[in-house]
Amino acid sequence: MKRRIGVISILIICLTFVSYIYLKDESIEENQDVYLKTVVFKDSDNDLIPITVNFHSEVELEQDVRNRIELMKSDEFLNYGLYPVLSHDLQVESVDLKDKVLTINFNDQLYANKNAMDIIETLTYTMTDYEDVDELKLQINGKNVSYLPNSTIPLSSLHHDLGLNNFEETSSLLHETIPVMVYNQKTIDQFSYYVPTTFRIDENESLKSQVQTILSYVQSKIHLLDAQMKDGILTIDLDSNILLDNERIDQSLEDLIVLSLSSLKNVKDVEIKINGEDVRSKQSSQIEYNYIKI
Repeated sequence: MKRRIGVISILIICLTFVSYIYLKDESIEENQDVYLKTVVFKDSDNDLIPITVNFHSEVELEQDVRNRIELMKSDEFLNYGLYPVLSHDLQVESVDLKDKVLTINFNDQLYANKNAMDIIETLTYTMTDYEDVDELKLQINGKNVSYLPNSTIPLSSLHHDLGLNNFEETSSLLHETIPVMVYNQKTIDQFSYYVPTTFRIDENESLKSQVQTILSYVQSKIHLLDAQMKDGILTIDLDSNILLDNERIDQSLEDLIVLSLSSLKNVKDVEIKINGEDVRSKQSSQIEYNYIKI
């Protein structure tokens, strides 16, 4: 793979990748420094694809922000069917964190991308996943910006629940519904990815109705019998029609169910039962997806 010069080269050298994408239960090699962070790219359909990379060591917030943005500008994942969302000429002028509001000051190339929604979602999703960050604020040449061209999303309040691949182009429903991220599997250039899509569902619906709505997007044949929440644990009872011959759920389907339902408010973990038996094969903390190495 050809390496870019300058900052990109230094950054990529610091990353460890492998020549495949895994979505199953393989774990990262032992005896290596692990500092996993999410970056976002897009495919030829303009779907936003979150991927996980190992930056190996934690650095100061400003440098971490710069490292992730530099990587998301690069062409390093073209062989995986992934293209940069951010302009190659986009530059971070400054980074500031105050009262859990992360302010990133860019040059005017923030205006360069024709699809501003992709930029807003990509930056918000990645830059608000820090424990000390609740909100993202964007500036251009030191001045606050309210909107980007070709987008109706206000930039005054960007939070993680904006999600990815959000098809709500207006903000009128943001405070009337619950945002959820539903995951599906997609093959891109012979590689398999878990791809989230952000939907908004009626917060006045019953828990069972909300869960069934989400599951129907994951796979239409999933039949929910019951759903209950206690102490942050969402327990769902499913029909046995999704079981494989070994009486287990397909691992990828299990991951998609757990990832999707975990986006519901106050859900800390998901318990899946069929015929009264727990059929989860692993804990949520063990779900590692779209992890790319070379």
